[in-house]
Amino acid sequence: MVAFAAWVFSGCLAAQPSHVVRSGDTLWGISGQHYRQPGRWPEIQQRNNVGEPRRLQPGTVLYFADGRPLGEGEAMVLAVTGQAWQRRAGKPDVPVVQGMPVQAGDTLATAPDAFVTLGLPDGSRSVIPSSSTVELQTVGRDRVGLRLLGGGIESQVHKRTAGQEFHIRSRSLVLSVRGTQFRVREQGGRTVGEVIEGSVAVRGLQQPRQIVLEAGQGSVFDSGSGGDPAGAEVRTLLAAPRFTSRTVSPTSPGIELEEVPGAQGYRWRIAQDDSILAPLVEGFSAGTSLALPKDLQPGFYYLRVAAVDAADLEGMPGELLFYMPSPTGSVRWKDDGRVELLWWGSPGKRYRLEISRDPDFATRLVDMQDMQAGSAIVGPFVLGGRYHWRVSETEDGTHYGEPFTGGSIDVPVR
Repeated sequence: MVAFAAWVFSGCLAAQPSHVVRSGDTLWGISGQHYRQPGRWPEIQQRNNVGEPRRLQPGTVLYFADGRPLGEGEAMVLAVTGQAWQRRAGKPDVPVVQGMPVQAGDTLATAPDAFVTLGLPDGSRSVIPSSSTVELQTVGRDRVGLRLLGGGIESQVHKRTAGQEFHIRSRSLVLSVRGTQFRVREQGGRTVGEVIEGSVAVRGLQQPRQIVLEAGQGSVFDSGSGGDPAGAEVRTLLAAPRFTSRTVSPTSPGIELEEVPGAQGYRWRIAQDDSILAPLVEGFSAGTSLALPKDLQPGFYYLRVAAVDAADLEGMPGELLFYMPSPTGSVRWKDDGRVELLWWGSPGKRYRLEISRDPDFATRLVDMQDMQAGSAIVGPFVLGGRYHWRVSETEDGTHYGEPFTGGSIDVPVR
């Protein structure tokens, strides 16, 4: 016989070299925990653009420097995935690590499948994706200037006040920002720009004329036009994709989309923060089925997807929070001989737990359905030997999919 009880087991973000805000956290307490100096909380507030320090949102990721205040004219590497290098004139390349300070004159270069997230003194954030090179030309609270030497860069810039300036230079253009989220990349002799929020003014290096890209617009600028953007076509970005499936498993890590009219494919990016400022991996799909990596560690992730049009402009982003479960569930023995079975539950899902002595589950000792839980305590077991367990899920309470996790329990023979 098997007796069991079940309750909700709440999931949590996988461990990160930063701080994930929990209910009840304060900047004062976080500063004391990380720096051992509670009075440095304004530094964390500035570095992470916390608008109201008394209203920290649970789940927000806060980044820190290497334990010392940043110097005047320094920016900070907030996160690194893969290999990247810091280049300074007359010095050998240095591997980029989280918390590293960088300054005007430094160049940051990323390898394929690598990302660097840069925190700037004015509170802006820039993500340098794979195979990209960016030079920091000006670094300050009132002026930030970046030069895109190759690849791309995506920036989130807070609203500018009088006297503040944020611009990115490509080989032939200058993009000036007044508070926005935008992407820019060099591609085959062309500069491609897309604006998600706010507006960006684009002018040539040698031309006074400019155009303004508003939210939901993009354009492709030909460097052969003498650096004059005025002749470029301003296009409306494709709509954000909608998700038709939201369930991910280690054996079938796929997401389905509704087709976006005019899309030639879909670019996606995965991160563990809701702003996608610390990306882990990115990819491209020619169709509406996204094959995500199978080697993601168990935990919650944010997926951002954008449709790509015939001009290779990325559209407005669609975002999804999903959980990658463990390929095998966890088993914890209790002191009284009972066993706790753990799997990762998701809000809105119901689960079915099955336990059998047979690996093919021909005879079930337990078949518990419609569970709003991510764990169960079973036992004590009367008979020794091996027991098998598995968990499947449902959205309608009736139709259960294939088991997504499970394992075995070896009970000592008494």
